[in-house]
Amino acid sequence: MGKFVELSGVIENGLWGYHELPGLENIMPRVAVETVATVKEHDFFSSKIVVSTISGTYLEAGSHILEDGRNLDSYSIEDFIKPVKIVRLPEQPAKNLIDDSMLDAHAPKIDRGDAMIIETGWGKMWNKPGYVLQCPNMLKTALEWVLDKDISIFGIDVPCIEASWSEGDEEEKGGLLSEMFKRGVLLVAPLVNLDRIEADRGTLFCIPLAVKGTSGAPARVLFMEGDLA
Repeated sequence: MGKFVELSGVIENGLWGYHELPGLENIMPRVAVETVATVKEHDFFSSKIVVSTISGTYLEAGSHILEDGRNLDSYSIEDFIKPVKIVRLPEQPAKNLIDDSMLDAHAPKIDRGDAMIIETGWGKMWNKPGYVLQCPNMLKTALEWVLDKDISIFGIDVPCIEASWSEGDEEEKGGLLSEMFKRGVLLVAPLVNLDRIEADRGTLFCIPLAVKGTSGAPARVLFMEGDLA
């Protein structure tokens, strides 16, 4: 069995969240971890954890943006474990726009049904100022390039994927992610520690909380060098 690398970020008080996005300030809850019992006072230790389904590193299915999309609990555990290829881009500066030619220049051979992870270098900004609002984004051509690969899981190290091409166009906003979800592709994001992976391929484990009736859930995400077989 090969070396494992943790790709999910730590959930803690004060964690970044989508409440930072305009219009979501009063919709998305802040992550909170609160002690509710201690060994000294209650003879056991327990905490209350407040998260949303898109807190921290999470796995997301189609019902996230499709009214008739699949919920995460309709997938099997085997759907969360896939061979993965990593597209390593040069480190991207804040708000940089990623296009298809950039991905094509740095991609290994990606087979049908693989998981794909795009590394932009933004993982090092996890929970730092500007993490959400200043992250690199993908242009329409980049998302179309991803769709053409016929993958099973799409992963990336940024919290917001779409670029400004859709910001003023409500009809087009989310359109390519919608197409991805219509094809049954799962989204896992945002990831960390991709710079600790030396290979450009291995096995991806995306194990979400087992929650019924939701589009997604926070997940423990691991990369393993080599194949399961």
